[in-house]
Formats: sequence, C-alpha cells, structure tokens
Amino acid sequence: MFIAFKTYLKAGFRNFSIIFWVLVFPLIMMALFQLMFNDVNDMMHVSAQPMAVAQDANWNKQSGVAKTVEALAGRHSGSAEQGGGNDSEQLISITRASSIEAAKQLVVDGKAKGYLYVGDGGDLHMTLADTTVNSSDQVVTLATTAIDYALQQYNETGRVVGALAAKNHAIMADSRFSSSVGDSTGFLRHLGLTGHVLSPFARYYFSMLGMACLLGMSIAIDLITLTQVNLSALGVRVSVSPSSKIRQITAVLMSSWSISFTCMLIAFLVMRYVVGIGIGGREPAAVLAVAASTLMASGMGLLIGVIPKLSARIKLSLGVMLTLFLSFFTGLYGTQAMALGDRLRRQAPVLARINPASQVCDLFYDLLYYDDYRPFLIGLGLILATTAVFILVAVVMLRRQRYDYL
Repeated sequence: MFIAFKTYLKAGFRNFSIIFWVLVFPLIMMALFQLMFNDVNDMMHVSAQPMAVAQDANWNKQSGVAKTVEALAGRHSGSAEQGGGNDSEQLISITRASSIEAAKQLVVDGKAKGYLYVGDGGDLHMTLADTTVNSSDQVVTLATTAIDYALQQYNETGRVVGALAAKNHAIMADSRFSSSVGDSTGFLRHLGLTGHVLSPFARYYFSMLGMACLLGMSIAIDLITLTQVNLSALGVRVSVSPSSKIRQITAVLMSSWSISFTCMLIAFLVMRYVVGIGIGGREPAAVLAVAASTLMASGMGLLIGVIPKLSARIKLSLGVMLTLFLSFFTGLYGTQAMALGDRLRRQAPVLARINPASQVCDLFYDLLYYDDYRPFLIGLGLILATTAVFILVAVVMLRRQRYDYL
C-alpha cells in the first residue's frame, strides 16, 4: 500500500490543473481581497487630524481645557489600570498658537484643518476650514464628529460643575472632585466582544478557505478514477493486481488528503501571517481544523469519484459545481449571499450544519468568537462524522462495482 500511496502522491502533485485550484486559487483570492478591502480597512481607522490650538487669555483661565485637549491628542493622564491604556485613539495632532488670529493663519496656510479656542463664556469651541467641512473623506468626517462630541461633553461637564459649585461651595474644596474635573481617559477607544482584535473581513477569508478545501475533492476524484477499469488504463493493471480494493481506496484517500492538506496549510499560513487575519491565538487548533476539513473534502471526492457510469471529466465538473453551490451559503459571493446564508442558519439550522462548506467556516468561527473549545470540538466531531459517512458510502459503492470484461 505504501508503494501505491507514493505513486498516487506523485500523480496528484504532477496534475497542475488541480493543484492550481487548491493552492494558487486561494492565494489569488486573498490578493484580490487585499485590493478590495484595503481602502475600506483604512476608513475604519480614525487618523489624527491636524488642529491648531489658540492658547490665549481665555484659554489660560480654564484649568480643565488642557486635559481635554491632551486627551483628544491621545496623551491623557489616566493610567492603564484606570482604563486609559494604549487602546485610546488619537483624534487630533496639536499645533499651538498664541491667539485666535494666529490659529486662523495656520488654517489658511494649510497647516491645520481647523482650530480650537475658548470663548468668552468659558466654552471650548472648534472652527473648521471650508475644505474640511465639505470633505468627502469618511475618515475626516468621523474624526471631526468625534471631536465635536468631545467638546460638547466638556462644555456640558463645565456647566454641571458650575451649577454644583454655585449650590455647594464646599464641593470645590474636595481635592478628589476638583482634580477629576476635566480629567479624561480618552474619547475614542476600540471595544470588542472577545479578548482579541477581530477583522471585519475575516468572514470572507474563512469562506474562501471553505471553498478551497472543498475544491480539494478534485484531487480524490482524479486519483480514484485511476483505479477504475472503465476510466483508466492504469485501472486495468490495478484490478488484476493482488492489492485489495480497501488498500486501493486507503492509498487514494491518504495521498489525496496529504496533497490537499499541504496546499491548504500553505494557504492558511499566508492568510494568518501575511494577510494578518487573526485566529485568536489558536493557530495549532486552526491547523487541526484544516486537517479535518481537507480529510472531509477528500472523502467527499472519493464518494463522487466512485459514482458509476460517469466519465472522469463529468465527475470533476460535478465536484466543482457542488463546491460553488455550497460555498454560496457561506457568504463568499457578497452581502446578499451572506444575508441569505444567515437567514438559512436562523430558519433551517440543520441544513446549514450539514453543508460541508459551512462546517469548515464554522470551525474557524468557533475558534475566533468563543472563549472555550467546546463549540470547536463539537464542530470538529461533526466534520469527522460527515467524513466517515462519505468514506463508508464510497467503499460500499466501489466494492459492489463489477465489470463484464477487462
């Protein structure tokens, strides 16, 4: 059986047309995803906007305004234990000016997109350049909106503190209260449901892995046809050899799985360490998921490959069409397909669970979104059970096949 394994292994690696779809195709898809999502990914991160600060007499009268502006610049006074760690976003980069006129000049010269100043009433205000107000850049719009909200919060806090001081003069004597006025630990920070950063595009990459894994069934289909008398000249020699059909099936299954696993492991490593799609620090479990998924695809290809009265070309076409159909419900084809797949999960969860492409995607979701390994182990067991069914049915069908002549 070891000799047969090596023979099928060499035959599989030499078939470049199939290796292309299992290895080169997912790499091309990841490159396309990078081009598609690069601009969108930049829009989801707020960059610091250059702002001038008019530090005139009104500014110096307000003790808390400096803390607020420093917080907007990402240099707040809160410690990491207080919740002001390194996850605070920098909304502005400060250029200091001695007066409002000097700040305006910085805006006119294009060195700032606006300026901050303190009015006669003690409120902190922001004035933006016309080009900034009319900008179509979503990053600029988001940043300026967040800055405006922070200024409103500061002004409202100042009014509340003033009202409290008017009613209770002793409250300002409390050092803890007075020191907390105007203090901030940042106005914008990243929050997540899990303990690690989640990529908003991970679903597309996981769906692509699911599709690529199923495309690996083409390897098993191609190799199993080499053992069939009516489809291959090699099958005639194999049929008269002393090797049993169980040994033949085992050699085909192990060689096709080895090729598929090697290719998909390379694709996963590129996704993880080149593209940067995280898996929650559970890379060893993700490798196990790749191994189980490619084994299931090999078993599925084995089952399609032993279907009688079909040519090798038709079997390969059937495997590709089935892969494309099943991958539709994982959301790979866009937002509408994604919405349909989510609806199917809600209204017919059983159909979603028996979809091999969805099973592959769910393994990576379980690693990324759950704290413990229980959902992952359940999904892994489901994939192994599906694999066992595919292989068992394929063995039964192949053992029952007989030929009138050789």
